[in-house]
Amino acid sequence: MRREEHTHASPSLEKALLLFNRVLHDRGNTALKQLASDLGISRSTLYRLAGTLQDFGLITRQSRGFYDIGLPLAARLQGVTLLNQLARLSRPLLQRLADDCGSTAHLGVLDDGMVTYVVKVASKAAAAGARFTRENAQLEAYCSGLGKVLLAWLPADAQDRYLAAGPFVPFTSRTMTDSRHLRECLDAARHNGFAQDDGEVADDLFCLAVPVAGPELAVHAAISISVDRATVHQRDHARDLARLRRCATDLSNRLA
Repeated sequence: MRREEHTHASPSLEKALLLFNRVLHDRGNTALKQLASDLGISRSTLYRLAGTLQDFGLITRQSRGFYDIGLPLAARLQGVTLLNQLARLSRPLLQRLADDCGSTAHLGVLDDGMVTYVVKVASKAAAAGARFTRENAQLEAYCSGLGKVLLAWLPADAQDRYLAAGPFVPFTSRTMTDSRHLRECLDAARHNGFAQDDGEVADDLFCLAVPVAGPELAVHAAISISVDRATVHQRDHARDLARLRRCATDLSNRLA
């Protein structure tokens, strides 16, 4: 979020939070006055804000003029990881999505060419759906809707390395195993803003997936809904896609 967008924050609070954010990213490698040099903070205000942040345990003094995150903050964050926080933020949104769509909903991230399923929730109507997926388990990326989205938003050089690393083993007769066709599929996903798995992981499964943009609009996660492939012709795909995109936008806003 850009600085000019903090219209609801008091100037003093905004400066304190901006200062804390710089310490958080710098981790004591740069003098505090240098970190604050372009924030328009006077010397007296700078050390007043630093003192307040230190009083609340958010930062701590390493040496004269150098600060790192505070030990009380580090203790409170013990066990907090990017993935478990992502799971906590996304789970209620995904449950609502699953209930609205009568589906199983997933959130996944890409890890060394594999999709890690961070969250899996299901509506009552889909309680038995997507039986082969479970939280913290992994699946090949090339054959799933989540994986195709995550691969589509990779930097070009990383995507090239992935496509060159085949072979791609078929899970069903519909699995895409040709790297040229897979590249075309990823290009289409990037262009259209979604990807699907139509019986490529399991014969009876259909999956629709969209990207989730994090800070700086980088795509590090994707969400999907999975339904019985036999019911696909009965579904309103435009409505499903709209719900997915709305959920992705809501989650992106939370991440930002």
